[in-house]
Amino acid sequence: RVLEELRSAGKIGSSLQAEVSLSVAPEIYDLLASLGEDLKFVFICSKVTIERVGAGDTAISATPSTHAKCVRCWHWREDVGRDTEHPELCGRCTSNLFGAGEARQIA
Repeated sequence: RVLEELRSAGKIGSSLQAEVSLSVAPEIYDLLASLGEDLKFVFICSKVTIERVGAGDTAISATPSTHAKCVRCWHWREDVGRDTEHPELCGRCTSNLFGAGEARQIA
């Protein structure tokens, strides 16, 4: 719902353009944190941050990413263009195409 509100307001074009922040109870935090970096694939966004809060203080928010979009994976990441040989790719795609590749745990 939070992502749809951003899309309807014209602030993002797709969910990958968003960064999601979650404030969740400890038992939910532990479950979500166990997914590590793969959590962004579950939420279909470019970045997820989670914060442990009290049981009644759960909150979800999203903001448009301020980073550049990778032309291969379409994630908006701060490392797009860091590799001068591949200026339109993020570090993850550069590694997957020309390096050892990423180590994914879950998703």
